[in-house]
Amino acid sequence: MGGIYLSDIPIIAQDADLAAWLGNPQNDGQVVQTKLKPSDRVIARVTDGIYRQPASALRELISNAWDADAQNVTILTDAPRFSRIYVRDDGAGMSHRTLARLMHNIGGSAKRRDEGQDLGLASDADPELTPGGRKIIGKIGIGLFSVSQLARRFEIITKTKGSDYRLIAEIRLHQYSEDPDAPVENDDEFIAGDVFIRREQTADLEAHGTDIIMDDIKPRVRDILRSADRWQAVAEREAALAKGDFDTWASLRVEKPVYHSGYAGVGSAASQMATLAERPNLPWDSSTAPGDRMARLIDAVEGEFSRLDRPDLANTLDSYLDMIWSLGLSAPVPYVDCHPFDLKGKENVQFYWIMPGRGRGLELKVDANATVRQAAREQVEGAPELLEGLDPVGAFNVDIDGLTLKRPIRFQHHQSDPRGLEHAVMFVGEFCPDLGSVTAAQRGGGLSLEGYLFWTGRVVPKENNGVLVRIRGASGALFDPTFFKYQVSEQTRLRQITSEIFVQKGLDAALNIDRESFNFAHPHVQLTTMWLHNALRQLTNRLKDIGQRLRQARQDHHSAQQQDAIIERAEQIWRERRGVDSFPPDVRFTRDPDEISRYRLQGSLVFDPVSAPSRVARDVAREAQVSALVKVLAAYNILEDRTYAEQQEIINAIIDIFSGASQ
Repeated sequence: MGGIYLSDIPIIAQDADLAAWLGNPQNDGQVVQTKLKPSDRVIARVTDGIYRQPASALRELISNAWDADAQNVTILTDAPRFSRIYVRDDGAGMSHRTLARLMHNIGGSAKRRDEGQDLGLASDADPELTPGGRKIIGKIGIGLFSVSQLARRFEIITKTKGSDYRLIAEIRLHQYSEDPDAPVENDDEFIAGDVFIRREQTADLEAHGTDIIMDDIKPRVRDILRSADRWQAVAEREAALAKGDFDTWASLRVEKPVYHSGYAGVGSAASQMATLAERPNLPWDSSTAPGDRMARLIDAVEGEFSRLDRPDLANTLDSYLDMIWSLGLSAPVPYVDCHPFDLKGKENVQFYWIMPGRGRGLELKVDANATVRQAAREQVEGAPELLEGLDPVGAFNVDIDGLTLKRPIRFQHHQSDPRGLEHAVMFVGEFCPDLGSVTAAQRGGGLSLEGYLFWTGRVVPKENNGVLVRIRGASGALFDPTFFKYQVSEQTRLRQITSEIFVQKGLDAALNIDRESFNFAHPHVQLTTMWLHNALRQLTNRLKDIGQRLRQARQDHHSAQQQDAIIERAEQIWRERRGVDSFPPDVRFTRDPDEISRYRLQGSLVFDPVSAPSRVARDVAREAQVSALVKVLAAYNILEDRTYAEQQEIINAIIDIFSGASQ
């Protein structure tokens, strides 16, 4: 604290008093102390970390940057040592009023309330939008507290555009499960940590944004990011093999990750990790542009793919690269190639629109250079506008350790079988139910969503199989391979589907506090489930139709090949008997008197059409056999000088004999 005694620092408890102190330029260079106060919606255990992985905490900070209308976010993790994590965004920053409210209302977000508009956190026209027009992600308001998953102490440096000062807050969190000396909480409020804030003057009026600096990373978090348990198990296994201890070697079923950030070795403190015990093996090198590195990561995972096996992220990537993959899935960042709604007709995909009720979907005719968005607007009744993926602010770039974060989902077709479909199938649609007849207490607000289901022969990697729900562009969960407990026995097809639901309005009230799971009793979850399951039925119905047509086409093609082979053999016999320069007779099938006369005048041999015993339609395959038979008989002059009726009788007799033999 720069030589300042804690006893000399004034303590201000109330928001208004703290805001007034921070807004007074006479306090430049001074330090004030306050207490961190969660709202009554957040229980004390939040300070012990409600998130399951470090990626979850970074995900919340990225979402906060989105809500601040940031265009660029930079994350530095000090990989592979992970002794320090630094997050910077160029968003709006926090004013003294916003920071004061945040410190005293952890968990009580003002973003989507009138208070959010008053603080400048939301649009004046719509409290659901940021000032720049983005749909606000945050609601629970614990994004900042997510940092407690990573570090007990951290620093926030924030500044708004046009202000001549910046605010620096040093936060020291109490971890109740670890600190026996932490203050005792009561029912209504408790002290979650201490905050030391100072205001510093700056001449850069145009600067804006927020920095979060975490220098004291928890040892266990550091070990998770370093894959320490895995590397130590690998070392034990290799040591057992070297000593000839094959029982231990066999019992340790662990392998080195194929791609990793390196391993700094065993050490309880970051200062002890000066050298690398394992050199990094990343899918890119220093010359790879940041924007290309996520594609290289996906290429590396897909490179592990084989016809009988799908790559497993847990075995292919270490914890650090897996964290990058998870952040790419959860953050509101662009796709590695393109948004699914921006796929064009020239792609190897057949597109359909999800219709209300049962059916097989509406086929969309997408021109080579047109997008699915355009085709839906032009061909679907009501001219729907698919809005997901269109950012009103213009761009949102997240850079983590020199890698530009992107969604690791590609829409490429992997044919599962040489006889399978040669193209992928994608269903797209929207859902905005009219809930006006439902009481306000039961409907849980309005609901509006867009989505797609992408079918391919094999989903690569297999972790991308299932449905992933994005609320206002972000997701806290991974893919759900059960598709919200879809019960129909379509397990093979379900394993071939990647699906995302983009919720524009609603559903967030159904999120549990960790933002990584849903309350399935909420009406929005039930409505979304109904829409998803109906879309799945339409997709599977369409796939069955396509598969049936494909099988019939293959049968017809195979039959045609057999027919061609039979005719070719008969004509070969003709040439052997009559010479290569002569031509076998032309054989026709008709009962029309005029056609019979015309064909015979042309020199053709004419016979009655052949019908299969079980069908009214002509048997084209049997007619090919008859045609070949006629040519062979003619080659041996058996039909020569016989009347047309006799020729027909001979052919009918032979057909009857072979038809009887085949029954």
